[in-house]
Amino acid sequence: MDTMVTAGKIAEIAKSHRVSLDYALKFGAACYDAGMVEVLKGVAIEVLAREGNNIATSKYTKERRLAVEEKYKALESVLNEQEKQLLEDFTDELYALMAAEAEDHFVEGFIHGYRYLKLLSFTSYADYTEE
Repeated sequence: MDTMVTAGKIAEIAKSHRVSLDYALKFGAACYDAGMVEVLKGVAIEVLAREGNNIATSKYTKERRLAVEEKYKALESVLNEQEKQLLEDFTDELYALMAAEAEDHFVEGFIHGYRYLKLLSFTSYADYTEE
């Protein structure tokens, strides 16, 4: 299946359907952006899988983790066995949710970082063009 579409093809389709070129170009840019985001998401997930253990943990995060562990131990100490199992199951699900959210935030940050660097490269390039 050939899903790559050139700007010329978009213009050709727009002309055949009597769609303004401005609208067609905006549509094409939106399609390009959506495709770029999908590619960057894949790259970000690969980077996270490969380097995720090397992400620095802030002092604040370490403090929060210790506070949670203390509260967990205090709660666990007053529960019966069935309640302890429920707490453990809940904690497992909560950690899975936190991991999924962290991945989402990493991916979004990766995309925003890429856009920022791209903007900087265009800005820097403009300084070197001839007038």
